[in-house]
Formats: sequence, structure tokens, C-alpha cells
Amino acid sequence: MNKLFILILAILFTGSLHAQDMDYTKKLVNDLSSPAFCGRGYVKSGDSIAAVYLSKEMKKLKLKSFSKNYYQDYHFSVNTFPTNPILKLDGKELKAAKDFIVFKSCPKVEGEADIRWINKDLLTNSRALRKFLKEDHSNEFLAIDSTGLKNPELYRFAQIMMKENVFKAKGVIVLEDKLKFSAGTKIAEHPTFVIKPEFISTSSKKISYRVDSKLIPNYKTQNLIGYIKGKTDTCIVMSAHYDHLGFLGDNMYPGANDNASGVAMVMNLAKQFKAQKKKPHYTLVFALFSGEEAGLLGSTHYSEHPFIPLAKTKMVINFDMLGTGSKGIFMINGKEVPDLINQLNEINKKEKYVFKMFPTGASSSSDHAPFHKKGVKALFVYTHGDNADYHETTDTAEKLPYTQFEGIFKMMRDFVMQQ
Repeated sequence: MNKLFILILAILFTGSLHAQDMDYTKKLVNDLSSPAFCGRGYVKSGDSIAAVYLSKEMKKLKLKSFSKNYYQDYHFSVNTFPTNPILKLDGKELKAAKDFIVFKSCPKVEGEADIRWINKDLLTNSRALRKFLKEDHSNEFLAIDSTGLKNPELYRFAQIMMKENVFKAKGVIVLEDKLKFSAGTKIAEHPTFVIKPEFISTSSKKISYRVDSKLIPNYKTQNLIGYIKGKTDTCIVMSAHYDHLGFLGDNMYPGANDNASGVAMVMNLAKQFKAQKKKPHYTLVFALFSGEEAGLLGSTHYSEHPFIPLAKTKMVINFDMLGTGSKGIFMINGKEVPDLINQLNEINKKEKYVFKMFPTGASSSSDHAPFHKKGVKALFVYTHGDNADYHETTDTAEKLPYTQFEGIFKMMRDFVMQQ
């Protein structure tokens, strides 16, 4: 009887080591995307608040650290918007983050101007376009009227010209159905406003505006790096970025899916492997990067100043936006690392952890990219489907269904254990 009881306990204990802790996952995501963390951006030092929290989590898991508090300090310049930008069209005020946003490099500006519409007749008439290029637009805001413009390539080309302000206008208006805010490190010479089409029309003639942007040079931030010592000093890196967009004025971007969910995956894997009594063959590094939203800055810094040399980094598995997945999962960079994809396919074929995987070619879309560029095998995993709230104020924790989260965790757990 005693032997049977011990056997049952052993089975239960072993099983618990291999189970995904969704309560822990949801707590991390809920906490990191809550108002207390200020959108984990660069207004009100949200990234630093998150760093303190996550370093304590790493300490609770008893991960080893290469430095004090798991920090890898570095700095960069970042453009911020601590107050609400003001935008009026023909005297009617629009709402920031709901009706419009400012482009990430928008300077501190205030003024008013006429709106000049670029239409089909101009874009498809070379003589009219040459004449337009010779005109002075320094006191005008330019916007594209796509009515009757059936050539999508031409429209995209015109949008690019607008964003680059090749016409040397006083400012630019871009019409987008989705307001995807982002972080920038530079200041442009002109303001750009992104407006939902329903709030502007070709009858709009006047724009007035005020943007109190603030460029912070040498903003101090930090990566967080914990590890489990293996039998060899060659390592496997599991990474996610913990920063997000912070505030546009008083509008907070919670970043639950992007990327509190990826952070939760890395921390769950750390918890999993730390709970195992058997020492892993490879040293396992758990990296949480800042600066991703401003241009992969944290991962670039680590790739240039790694705690374990890249020559001894067997692979990097990066996680970003894992809270959804109604259409499966993307394996970005997968076609660049077919051996890793083959191993993952074999695991999934046997266990059916996720219902569809889509390997892609090379991409610079997340923190795997700096490692791939330096010749390290790197794979970026994110969920496909239901990601409409990406880079919007509506990316909140209660919306996440975690459709593929547990399957991804189990597949990656098995994959790392096989190495």
C-alpha cells in the first residue's frame, strides 16, 4: 500500500512538472498589461517598472544571473508624447488614439494649414504630376484621395511618397482604417497624422494641430537575462520582449498580447526547466528584451554584447504575440532553419500540440532578427489569427483566448528537452 501511494505521488509530481500553469500565465499577462505598468513604455518609465517586477519573478524561480538583478543596462534615444496631441479638421476636434494618431517621429509643432488633396487625376497624369512637383507646398498639408484610384500599386507608391514627404509639404495626412501606433528614436522635420477615413473627407479644407513631443536622448533601459546552468556552456536562448508603447498623451497601450503573452511563455518555460531535477545538457538562457518596439534595440544590444558568446549559442527561440491563434501559428524564419522545423513537425505530428504551423522565410519583424543576421539559428513563433488589436489601446488581457498557448508551451518544452 505504501509503495503504491509513493508511486501515485511520483506520477502526479512528474506530471505537474510537465503541465502548463495557465494561472501563472494569466497573472503575468494581467499584471504586465495593467495601468500600474504604464504600458511598459518610455513615458512614466513603464519599462523600468516592468523590469523590477520581472527581475523579482526571475529571483523567485531561482534563475542564475550574469549581473545584479538580472539586468543588462543600455540606452537609446526615444521620442515620446507625454500630453495629448490636438488635431482639428475645419474646427472639429478629433480624439487621439481613437480617431487619429501621430507618426512616431512627429516633432513638437503647433499651427494650422490648408489641406491639399492628391487625387486620381493628378497621380495618373504625368504632366499634372510634374507641375505639382514644381509647386511650393510648404504651407500645405497633403492627403491622398483614393476615390476612383483602382491601381493598388500606384496608391501604395503614393502613400510611400507621402510618408517620405517628397513634396516638401508642411505636413502629411495618411488615411488608415487601423491606428497602429509605434515607438521611434528620431525626430522628423514635418508632422504626420494618421487619421481614420471616417473622420476626414475631401471636403476637409483646414487643419489645426498641436503636438508636444519630447525626444529623450540616452534613455536608460535594460534587458533581463536569467539562466539555468547546463552540462555544457553552449546555450539555447528563449526570448521575448517585455516593452510596449506606453502612452500617447493619456491613452495607454496595455500590450497584453504584444508582448506580455510572450513574456509569460518564457517565464513558464523557465519555471518548467527549473523544476526539473535533471540538469539540462545545454545551458538555458531566458532573455527578456526591452527596446523591441523602438527597433529591436534590446536584442541588438545583447547580440553585440552577449553574456555567452554567440559562437556558443546553439539557437534562439523568440516568442511574440502568443495570446491568440485561431488560424494556427507562424514559424517566422522557419525556412532558414529547416532542421529545427523538421524536429518541431515530428513532435507535433506525434502529439498534435498545435493544429497548424506556417514556416516562413527570413523576416526582421522581431527579436530573432539580430541573431539570425549574425549567423545564429533563430526562430520566431507567434500566433496567427485574432490579432486585430495589435498596437492599439484595445490590446487588453481580458480579450485573449490563449487558443494555442498551451500547445506551443508543450511543443517547445519537448523540443528543448530533445536537444
